Order: sequence, then C-alpha cells, then structure tokens
Amino acid sequence: MIAIRGATTISNDTCKEIKAASIELFEQILLTNNVDIGKIVSVFFSCTRDITADYPGKYVREHFDLKNVSFMHFNEMYVENTLPLCIRILVQVEGVKNPNTKYVYLKEAKNLRKDLFPLEL
Repeated sequence: MIAIRGATTISNDTCKEIKAASIELFEQILLTNNVDIGKIVSVFFSCTRDITADYPGKYVREHFDLKNVSFMHFNEMYVENTLPLCIRILVQVEGVKNPNTKYVYLKEAKNLRKDLFPLEL
C-alpha cells in the first residue's frame, strides 16, 4: 500500500474555502502521483482546530464520486504557534510502495515541509 500525504491552508473558515482547497489538494495529489482513483482504499483528513465550518472530505467525496472509499476526519494536535487554518490529507492507495511518491503541500502549508521546497521559500 502507498500512503501519500499533502496539506494546504485556507484564508477563512468558510464552506466555500474548505471546498475549494480540499478539492484542489486532492486533485494535485492524484495528478502528481498518477493515482488510479479506483485503487484508493481510504482517505484521512485532519484539520487544525480553527476549521469548524465543514468537513473537507464531504467535498472530495462528492466531487470525485468516491462513494465506496472510507473517509475519516480528525482534529490536528494543537501546538502553540503552529500553522493556522490547515487541512492535511493522507491518501492510502493499493499498490507497491513507490520511491517516487511525491507529497503535495500547497499555499502556506509549504512551510510545514521546508525540506521539500527549499528554493521556493
């Protein structure tokens, strides 16, 4: 099984922003890693405690028609002075672990993995 991680941020805790950011992040994870959507086993979402307007997975499930994929949502552990308004995704896909798996970090979430984006920051 392959586990692909990603994260993004929103500017405001609104359904509209949660929807747009979640769909954009999930789509980039699929495209960047050439994921066959039919091989997705489960998707885990975590959000910082300041995201309360809606569930990111709701929009991903609807947009990508993933009726038979398990989705779970969690609150991200709170750590003082950490990145606010952050949505994280972990996608589990059937298959052999790929050494070329690429994690996807968008917007302010790139600050979480400066090791992956050293020249962009």
